[in-house]
Amino acid sequence: MDRFQTFFFRIWRNSVLVLSLALITYLLYFHRLGSLLPGYSSTELHAYRTAGDWHHIFHNPINAPFSALVWLLTAVWHHGILATRIVSAVFGLGAALLFYAIARIQHEYRVSFLATILFATSAGLLHDARLGNGQILQMAVLVLIAAFLYAQRLQHDRRYGFGYLMAALMALLWYIPGMLWIELFGLAVMQGGLRRQLRYTPVRHLFGWIVTFLVVVSPLVYASVRNWHVALDAAGLPHDVHSLSHIVSRLLDTILAIGIHSNGSPVMWLSHVPLLNAVELVLGAFGAYYYLGRHRTARSVFLVGTTLLAIVLISLGGTVGYACLVPLLYLFISRGIDQLLKRWTTVFPRNPIARFTGVVVVCVMLFFSALYQVRAYYVAWPHAPATRQAFRHKG
Repeated sequence: MDRFQTFFFRIWRNSVLVLSLALITYLLYFHRLGSLLPGYSSTELHAYRTAGDWHHIFHNPINAPFSALVWLLTAVWHHGILATRIVSAVFGLGAALLFYAIARIQHEYRVSFLATILFATSAGLLHDARLGNGQILQMAVLVLIAAFLYAQRLQHDRRYGFGYLMAALMALLWYIPGMLWIELFGLAVMQGGLRRQLRYTPVRHLFGWIVTFLVVVSPLVYASVRNWHVALDAAGLPHDVHSLSHIVSRLLDTILAIGIHSNGSPVMWLSHVPLLNAVELVLGAFGAYYYLGRHRTARSVFLVGTTLLAIVLISLGGTVGYACLVPLLYLFISRGIDQLLKRWTTVFPRNPIARFTGVVVVCVMLFFSALYQVRAYYVAWPHAPATRQAFRHKG
């Protein structure tokens, strides 16, 4: 009987946890996906029409993973233009899971859970995850970070097989605007370990990795040769050359959009609200101070450098948007949460009441921060006149 009760309560707790997470996931990313707004935007219409024509996807394969899944979903279940938002929501859920996996490698469970809640409920993720235009793919920077972290933890005899998956993955990411530069930067930061790995890798595997990469990236190369605008879009570069003053102005706007004032399109954002609220901005500053001043490893150099690179690419006015920057900012925030809790427990190492009170205060602070972001997306943004004007096309 005792064993049965133990088994029952263990299953009950896990079942409640899984069902609760499933309900939260549905409410955040799939609830009212087609009815929250009065219609669809012009960018969603364009993405849907592009995904419906394999000839167009082949000749302009930018965001091909998104377009291919939209085509498949439309062909199988006939969801129409709503399929674009469903695919984006699935990618958004994947981004939240990847963020948790990365945070869990670097932090304890409590910090990882709290940081993931902030990221999963952030307006930056919700806007991209519930909009059917492929912008959510630019959060694939999380895929690259997770792949590098996983490769470092693999046993030597398993790295050969993982190398083929890594080669295909890195080639596939080239179809997403701006990922090319982030990949090259990551390889430059980790060149020491990469050289040691390649030195002891058999030639047949090196050849296989190269062939795998070339096969996956060949459609993009072919399309780029036929149309150089495709190459510019893949690199995240603008089609027209802007003046230096214009680029500097956009650079300042991008920096201010993080925590002060934004100039986002009503399709993607709410008025002049910044990406981060006050609580998140302070926590992100704590995390940045930790990485810049006290903990200079290859991981921290890659995170800081990738963030700066994302800001520059956004400022150029090409195809790279804030979706590339948002997950990086919340990785800084996760480190800020970690530092805040550690500092508190250092001040009160033996006082359980003070320790408990500090954790509760931090949790309450993060709860209201998440509530602010959710209300900004679900309440304020859909009712803004500019938003309703931008989403006027019927599906």
